Amino acid sequence: MKVLITTEFYLPFICGVTTAVLNEKKALEALGHEVRVLTIADVHSPEYKDGVYYVKKNFPSLYKDSYVAVGPTRLMKDIISWKPDVVHSQCEFFTMAYAKRVVRKLNIPLIHTCHTDFDSYGIHFTSNKRLWKHLTHKWIPRFMKRADYIICPTDKVESLLKSYGVKNEMEIIPAGMDLEHLEQSLDEDERKRIRADYGIKQSDVVFVSVSRLSEEKNIAESIDHFASLLKIRPGIKMLIVGDGSERENLEKKVAEMRLEEVIRFTGQIDMKDVWKYFKAGDIFISSSLSETQGLTYIEALSAALPIVCRNDDALNMSLIEGVNGYGFDTDEEFIEKVLPLVDDPVL
Repeated sequence: MKVLITTEFYLPFICGVTTAVLNEKKALEALGHEVRVLTIADVHSPEYKDGVYYVKKNFPSLYKDSYVAVGPTRLMKDIISWKPDVVHSQCEFFTMAYAKRVVRKLNIPLIHTCHTDFDSYGIHFTSNKRLWKHLTHKWIPRFMKRADYIICPTDKVESLLKSYGVKNEMEIIPAGMDLEHLEQSLDEDERKRIRADYGIKQSDVVFVSVSRLSEEKNIAESIDHFASLLKIRPGIKMLIVGDGSERENLEKKVAEMRLEEVIRFTGQIDMKDVWKYFKAGDIFISSSLSETQGLTYIEALSAALPIVCRNDDALNMSLIEGVNGYGFDTDEEFIEKVLPLVDDPVL
């Protein structure tokens, strides 16, 4: 079977959608299927290379970490000639438009996976919450109407789409994950080296955050919670792994709080090495309310880290309260639940 996957997020940009696409591609190819990807990129002209169709961006999106591409592309002729049997779209907007063109031309099925909690992403487009709610209820059902089948990673996504008025047939199917590398041991010397690179002592308890650095990930709140804990528990550090449009603001916040020595930023880490940074930490922390599956939560658990996260429906499939971590809502609740972990990070 020939499968075309369309996505606005792909390598070298790292996020949950990129990870989901890479894992799907790898799994389908292992089963003998032929898979190609269509994405938008900052290229001089449209090109096909190593199984990927790169559509030239027209201009940056209002969402800082993505590009916009509209209108015809000469790659469409190549895609039609290839004759995919099915198209699997992973984003609702610009690349989904190309997906719809292909399925109309070839009369083939369009499967769509929704990775986005649209309620959380309105901050990138407008401060008017009522307007954003109106837009999502009006446009999301229209964008998805052509899909023959919608995959929801969790019941949170299914509930959201139904609340927007989406009527398509849906099923909850979590995104596939490759966790084997996270189950391996990290050499103790390598662990010490990573920690030393960021001024972390072996006796320090390290909170590790792994995500794209964007506003909806709510990393600023994690920094505030960490700072509150630091006042009563010295000997803790925070390692923020990843990069993104919010990095400069976060670094400025840390500097203004005079916490540069205890909160360190790694920048973008190669995907094949991210597991080492989970292993270099002691406790995983996240204050995000925008997750639809929480892939990094599952990765942290696979790396044998307890997770401490804002309560959210996306945690239903990963967090077992008091067994593999804790959920919290307030600063006081965070401190109350995390103190025993700081004293003994092994649940």
